Amino acid sequence: MLLLLYCVAAIALVWLAHRLLVPLSRAAAGFLFLLPFAFVGHALVATRVYAPIDKTYLDVILSVKRAWHGLSDQTHNPATADIFAQMIPWRHAVRESVMRGEWPLWNPSILSGDILAAAAQPAPYHPFTLLALLLPAPISFTFTAAITFLAAALGTFLFARELGLRESAAAVAAVGFTYSTSIALYVLWPLGLNWALMPFVLFATRRIVHAPSVRSWGILTTALVLLVMAGHPESVLHIVAIGILYALFELFSVRRNTMRAIGAAFAAGAVALLVCAIYLLPYLEAMPQSAEYEFRLLWHASDRVGTTAQVLVSLATDFFPFLHLHRWIDPPLSGAKAESPAVGSIVLALAIYALWRVRSRTTWFFAALAFVSLGAHAAWAPVTKVLSHLPLFELAIHERLAFAAAFALSMLAAVAVDAIVSRADFRAAAVTLTVVLIVLTVGTLWILRSFVTEPMQGTWGEYKIFAELAFLGGAALLFALRVPMRVAIPTLVALLVVQRMMSDGRVHKSFPRDAAYPELALFEPLRNVLQPFRIVGQGFAMMPGASALYGWEDVRGYEALTFLPYAETYRLWCVHQPVFFNRVDDLSKPMLSMMNVRFAFAHDSVAPPPGWRVAARQKWAVLLENLNVIERAFIPRTVVLGLEDSAALDEMANVTDFRERAWLTAPEVKPYLRANGPGRVWMRSRSRLDVEMERDGWVVVSNSAWKGWRAYVDGRRVKIQRANVAFLGIYVPAGRHEIRLVYWPESFVIGRWISFAAFLALAVAVIRRLLSSRA
Repeated sequence: MLLLLYCVAAIALVWLAHRLLVPLSRAAAGFLFLLPFAFVGHALVATRVYAPIDKTYLDVILSVKRAWHGLSDQTHNPATADIFAQMIPWRHAVRESVMRGEWPLWNPSILSGDILAAAAQPAPYHPFTLLALLLPAPISFTFTAAITFLAAALGTFLFARELGLRESAAAVAAVGFTYSTSIALYVLWPLGLNWALMPFVLFATRRIVHAPSVRSWGILTTALVLLVMAGHPESVLHIVAIGILYALFELFSVRRNTMRAIGAAFAAGAVALLVCAIYLLPYLEAMPQSAEYEFRLLWHASDRVGTTAQVLVSLATDFFPFLHLHRWIDPPLSGAKAESPAVGSIVLALAIYALWRVRSRTTWFFAALAFVSLGAHAAWAPVTKVLSHLPLFELAIHERLAFAAAFALSMLAAVAVDAIVSRADFRAAAVTLTVVLIVLTVGTLWILRSFVTEPMQGTWGEYKIFAELAFLGGAALLFALRVPMRVAIPTLVALLVVQRMMSDGRVHKSFPRDAAYPELALFEPLRNVLQPFRIVGQGFAMMPGASALYGWEDVRGYEALTFLPYAETYRLWCVHQPVFFNRVDDLSKPMLSMMNVRFAFAHDSVAPPPGWRVAARQKWAVLLENLNVIERAFIPRTVVLGLEDSAALDEMANVTDFRERAWLTAPEVKPYLRANGPGRVWMRSRSRLDVEMERDGWVVVSNSAWKGWRAYVDGRRVKIQRANVAFLGIYVPAGRHEIRLVYWPESFVIGRWISFAAFLALAVAVIRRLLSSRA
């Protein structure tokens, strides 16, 4: 199924590109189809998981099965933690929602319930995600990697051909960008897909400038929709900005049909925003509610300019890829980043050839793009200060322009190959590649002898220096020996592919399918509980995210957008970590009981705190049960109304039993304490409650209170207040009542109608155009 899905999707994309965009030779089509196999081929054919699921076995709990699956106690690449902690669980949550016939709006598996589609990065409406949902979440990332590599290769190839370059030159650009260090590393992130689509956006931009028409408008609209839906809004900002600059560059060069092209481009952007409203409006509503937004506002006020040493470290990594993900020990320097514009020595040398041998507008544009992007990635003051003061850019992470630099260098390499072939310029090519080889060799030896660095990665990248130098030497030899171009250029492409495979082909590793989230006997007690409950792990036991794959709900999490009031409660029950999930060390915190934590995973060296008992053991892994757990919905004996969040948190810090008191937001009243209820509540499901109140009062439901929750008491919608700072509070009159809870944000409702209307209008316009063309 995995290989078949890729084959069908890839053939369809290549065929559509051939029929609708640029004619492709059979050799080119076959090359593009097969290119992802250089990195993902084994996983595709053998149906393996091309994702870092080995990190789940660092967990105290799943480590009991590490030996069973033959996994090492050393992770393959520590830099890929987001994939197992975020991307796979998000994909699983989206798939489960769709399989239930629901819109993917709410993710119950982390942070006492959290937004899903509105977090943007799950990208639930992107065509590639929808195709991936046909597969279980872990194995679907093998498809994601393959289709993302194909998107990068196909878009780059088409753009190069649109510039008038030969297919052989376009192939060099496709390999250079597709297997650049940043794409290779981030291929499983939404970030990677966004940047993989940038060449297609530039292709559409050029087409609409040179030939503004309904057809060109449709191509640009499609490119923008795919870009926006891909799941990383910050990258959309960068890519659209680059597209606008490129459009201005082409408009200045063409100087015809200017207003028509500008009008068509604006129309494409407007229609793309309307089509994507179902995705954008919930995100725009959720973002200001998040802790990350607050952090970016503070971060914007800080100085983000790198020191001279940091800039030089960053640039060294860009041109000497063996330094990627290395720590500088002696001298102790910082500045190295996960993003890197590194494209390999062959592409770099060819780009340098283009700079001094090919004087053209295209050369200068991509040279300027490479220069600015390299400066932004390195946090060089002249570039960073300008970008940080531009509207919308002040909160963005500009280091990610490394992707743009890699693309620019790859396009310069393609320009170089086209010039070398057309001029038969063997001598200049040989001299350029040889000089670059000498400089890189000397630089490598100097770095190795003068500095001490330590790799952060686990078990990959050991042949990078050999690949960078030996294959560049082989490429230089091709031109020095004047090998005929019909042999030299295909050989050059092959050398480039092998070089990139040796350098970054193992940045991700594939694993057996059955190694992904295995079942344990330890989990048996959790299957016998009918009422909703949540779990937690003590320390690094059962790391968050994995809960989604097992159908559990965790109070911890690692999210793109974290509900700010929820994050403010961390000091009462967990340890906030600047990067990665919020860690729970002390299971005796009363707030854990309030949040419906019934079970906790721990190492057997952890003694159960008062009120907890051992429910199951398996080797060194222990499952603890909380005997004092508070049900998901409960009626506190008293409530305090009107306190500000900070004051409520201070009082909550001294509570030993949250059944006694709850705090309700009521900004319009002065703070006061009142009796509540009493009453009883039964949960028929996660969304339906039966309540019996002796007197009017409040029911607290420990779901995080993102905007968008709707409560219905006996079918009548009622207002929701925040309870205990971050959760749901519902006022219920005396008597027996049924409460229904639904997460259904108004922003989603409005966005859905706008998107449906826009899509319907487009469909009608396309059908009418097809009918009129046949008449």
